Amino acid sequence: MVGLRSPVWLWATAVLCQAGYILSWQQEPFIVASSNISECPSYSRPELRVAIIGAGASGTTAAYLLSKAQERLHEVHMQGLPGCEGAVWPERVQMTVYERDRVGGRVHHVHPLDDLQQAPVEMGASILSSANQHILFATDKFGIKRVPPEQIPGGGYGLWNGKEVLMDQFSDTKWDQLRLYWRYGRSLSIAFQLMQRALTSFLQLYSPMFLQERSSPTSKSGFPWSSVKGLVHSLGLQDPSTVSTKNYYMSHKVSAAFVDEVINGVTRANYAQHVEHIHALAGMVSMAATNAFSMEGGNTQIFERMLAASGATVHTGIAGQVTGLMRMQGASSQWWVGTRDGRGSVFDAVIIATPWQSAHITLLNTEHTVPMFDMQQVHVTLVATDAPRPSQAYFGYAATSQVPRTILTTQAPDGSVPEFLSLSYLREMHHVRHAGTTWDKLYLVKLFSLAPLSPQQLERILSGRIVWTRHHAWSAYPQLTPPSKWPSFHVAQNLYNINAMERWVSTLETSTIAAKNTVASLLRNWLGAGFVLGQNCTWESASVAAHWDTWGCT
Repeated sequence: MVGLRSPVWLWATAVLCQAGYILSWQQEPFIVASSNISECPSYSRPELRVAIIGAGASGTTAAYLLSKAQERLHEVHMQGLPGCEGAVWPERVQMTVYERDRVGGRVHHVHPLDDLQQAPVEMGASILSSANQHILFATDKFGIKRVPPEQIPGGGYGLWNGKEVLMDQFSDTKWDQLRLYWRYGRSLSIAFQLMQRALTSFLQLYSPMFLQERSSPTSKSGFPWSSVKGLVHSLGLQDPSTVSTKNYYMSHKVSAAFVDEVINGVTRANYAQHVEHIHALAGMVSMAATNAFSMEGGNTQIFERMLAASGATVHTGIAGQVTGLMRMQGASSQWWVGTRDGRGSVFDAVIIATPWQSAHITLLNTEHTVPMFDMQQVHVTLVATDAPRPSQAYFGYAATSQVPRTILTTQAPDGSVPEFLSLSYLREMHHVRHAGTTWDKLYLVKLFSLAPLSPQQLERILSGRIVWTRHHAWSAYPQLTPPSKWPSFHVAQNLYNINAMERWVSTLETSTIAAKNTVASLLRNWLGAGFVLGQNCTWESASVAAHWDTWGCT
């Protein structure tokens, strides 16, 4: 469950493992009443037309899952569906994806030194976890090789508050374990237990037994959920989702030092937000790093592959820039989708898979609105430098001491904060040429910050020649304060908002989970609960939904 992470967030997992432990809006959302849900299809036309706005993680996943519904339709036409004898089924599901920029959304990579011979490095969502079951299964399905996160080995970890280094050169030794216990006591084990408890609850989302009944097309958990509130409550995660990280951990007897130093360092690195503000479940997500990996060749390819496999019609550029959504008159509540090139088409359902606050789309002929979230801006800077380590002078080290190559930051006791969020040396580059100069060795460094870092700042931090830089500013994720109200996946009849889940947890994996929930709601509405959930399923009660992309019995 990972957002715009770099290897610095692994520091917190290293701390735990080496220690021996492993918005508010006025209008009420549109809700589909459960009594209106049929087991059989309510659609008699030959084609179900669905528009998806946005080709990021959630939009491409939605397109792919809809294509799997097409496969299920073929089976139903051939074999029928128990309880729906005589029902009229559409022949096909037709998807159109609108993307104004590029496929991948917040997943984006560049080549260091602008050299295509150099392996790409992620500017956006960087690291995934073995707990990310949907993406894990998808990489296997599409034959994408998983590789460890980039990080120069033996570089050490450090924690810095802008005034002093609180911990440095952490590594796998018994001495380091004793240092951690001396400083934080039992807080490490308590924090780990709380995280594990939340993770166990979250992992129910991958259990067929949780998502559906064995013998009937129903679900005890409420899947698919019409609102994030229903999802949170069904998982039993309402408590950590509605209180700040600091208050939650301290109420469970985790020390203020551990919360303000380690956990705050990780939430700053992962979500650019402090423990006083971010809700506790998001804080736990920041700490949940088990068997981390990236994709060889760049993380974008998993979503490119899903979109290609979906067979969807894809519009990009001005033809993919949606400017208006208008509800059509009539009982079927179709939607007209208009684009910047002056064209438009009518669809039976529309899925919003793009941040609404920056979409610049006008919603017409409906009283319903799409909620907007305050977004957290994060600046990512890649640097190629000849400095083998960060500056000793900048971090207050003696000339004979080595500065860690991975540094988390936290707030100082006086309330001041460092000028960057995190720093990590990713790789060494040997015998490279740039701008007419050949270098025997350069180091690739990634920094996260709340404001752009100037060349002068980079030179002070790294104390070496800055050979190449690349900067990107992201509206990366919502400000994840404890909410007073959860948004709905349903905006209006046949209009869905995948990004509702972003207000709870913002990661690539949760984007795929939100996509599955949204597509399941859409399909249940049009094709019936039996099509989505199946019946007389034969899975084992303890199994994991390895066939997460199928419909019916998973």
